[in-house]
Amino acid sequence: MMSIHDTLKTILDISNALPVKIDLALTGGYAVILHGVERTTLDLDFCVYFDVKKVADTTAFFNLFKKNLPGRYEVQLMEGSKIPADPFKHDLIRITDTQKEILRIDLLIVRYKWELEGLQQSETKKEVPIPVLSKPYLVAMKLQASGYKDAHDIVGLMSLMAEGEKIKTFELAKRIGRDQKLTRLLTPPPEEAFHEMPGEYL
Repeated sequence: MMSIHDTLKTILDISNALPVKIDLALTGGYAVILHGVERTTLDLDFCVYFDVKKVADTTAFFNLFKKNLPGRYEVQLMEGSKIPADPFKHDLIRITDTQKEILRIDLLIVRYKWELEGLQQSETKKEVPIPVLSKPYLVAMKLQASGYKDAHDIVGLMSLMAEGEKIKTFELAKRIGRDQKLTRLLTPPPEEAFHEMPGEYL
């Protein structure tokens, strides 16, 4: 199995080889790990933005990406923008290594202005060759999901934030209509009242 660092380098090399420039940043579980939250992950997730003036839409970008992808990889397009039941309408490109030397890779196509802001303001970390989504924007991404791991990640990231980062996170949560969800996740459940066992004392 290829190391995470080498896998990231492979993705960077592939993106740099494309005939159009793209913006790329780590998100998902590995980004959470890089920020200091203990957890595991079975794939690598990226936010991707391409210039729509040069590439018409996700299908065109997918075809371009597929054309420039080495033959050992299988690639699949999932068009969330065409799925009525998907509330966020994200298109996704999934890359699988037929030789099973790298983790599965998901490229989430940026759809909203705040996501592009987060991508453009992503942080450079010396241990990885690709920028990482900052904690506030990573929490905002996680607030769009509903899994247990996502909730755990949000709480973990918030616990590591400086005050300014927390303020930014709540601003983002309100902007995307998830501020009440964030508040609920950060509010511990009330302790259960102690109840004596029924029956008579000796």
